[in-house]
Amino acid sequence: MEDLPPAIHEIAVYTDLLEIRGEVTVWPPRRILDVLNGTQTPYLTIEQAAVIPLSRWGKAQPTAVESIVLNIEEITLVWLIRETKVESREFTSVHKIAQPVLAYAGPFVARGDLHIIREATLLQALDAIREKFIALTYPSVYCLTVPGLTLKGGIILALNKDRVTAIQVNP
Repeated sequence: MEDLPPAIHEIAVYTDLLEIRGEVTVWPPRRILDVLNGTQTPYLTIEQAAVIPLSRWGKAQPTAVESIVLNIEEITLVWLIRETKVESREFTSVHKIAQPVLAYAGPFVARGDLHIIREATLLQALDAIREKFIALTYPSVYCLTVPGLTLKGGIILALNKDRVTAIQVNP
């Protein structure tokens, strides 16, 4: 394990007030969802970060900082841009289906696939998820308060379940 290089994930993090883009370096290597859902620390350090208030998005240049520490509780969503592939931990395989959903969280509307057990309703699936951040595959996001702030073609969207106001099946 000691000879493994760290995992480096390029992300865009959104709170209700900020956009922060940069890299998260993780050692030992773990997936970004494992980092966000971990209990080791309530903070996330983003390196080589660009920070811009959503109120100034599209109107000002981001502020570049070497690193910034974010309170994970304040994160609404994390958009994974580029990742170091990390092997998943050993786990019991459960067959899930992709359920298209539409989620409202803070000023954001997110679409994507939430993977749930076939026999479960959306409510049952959400109730069974113990992690703080849920993953949406094939995601897209737009911001209700910032014209032009749209995210498409992402790898994974990590959505803070505690910040979700509403979620529905998206037919």
